[in-house]
Amino acid sequence: MDPRSKQLAWAALGLQVIAIICACALYRIRSATLNKSKKVPPKLFFPNAITRVNKALPDQVYTSGSHVILSDSDSMFFQWHLGRSRFTSCYIDSIVPTVEDGLAANKSYTSSGSITEIQIWNVTTPAEGIMSLSWNTRPRRIALMGTVAFLPEEEKIEQLGLEDGWQSQLATRFSCGKEASVVTVEVACDGCRIEFEQLFSVPPLAFDLMEIG
Repeated sequence: MDPRSKQLAWAALGLQVIAIICACALYRIRSATLNKSKKVPPKLFFPNAITRVNKALPDQVYTSGSHVILSDSDSMFFQWHLGRSRFTSCYIDSIVPTVEDGLAANKSYTSSGSITEIQIWNVTTPAEGIMSLSWNTRPRRIALMGTVAFLPEEEKIEQLGLEDGWQSQLATRFSCGKEASVVTVEVACDGCRIEFEQLFSVPPLAFDLMEIG
């Protein structure tokens, strides 16, 4: 190969290398832009522990499980372990599917009495956790956060006269996400009876914690 041909070959190779470098740089910029533009949606958190206590059997120890029962004698304790998040508000609410959606997923519940004022209490968080509790060893109540209705969403909106953005107005809303935390609450009621299995599946039938804004 004569010197001029070699120069042309090297020049062509150099141009190819430059083109590859430019393409890689553009790919990285585009990927970074796309990643920044992707908004992570708010999360719904399934409890780390769900534990019953019974006032009529104060020494009976119950272990964490999926069975939820609320009555004048029965309260439930829920605990969530939260990490840091860009969302700095959370709320606790019931999530109840319609009868049709529940049956399609083989989920059902029983409810009676006053189910529109289920109490959510902020309670102490025992160092040993809440994987097993009795009425006599239950966490201490600190303050009533608010009440929620155990109803499918459409019925909840209709019966309570809720408007768009009602989640942000819930009394059970609280600050979260700025740092890792453990949230422990007691769910109780007066004059009601509710029973169901809280399973990690769709559609949710649960008392859950949700991020919001």
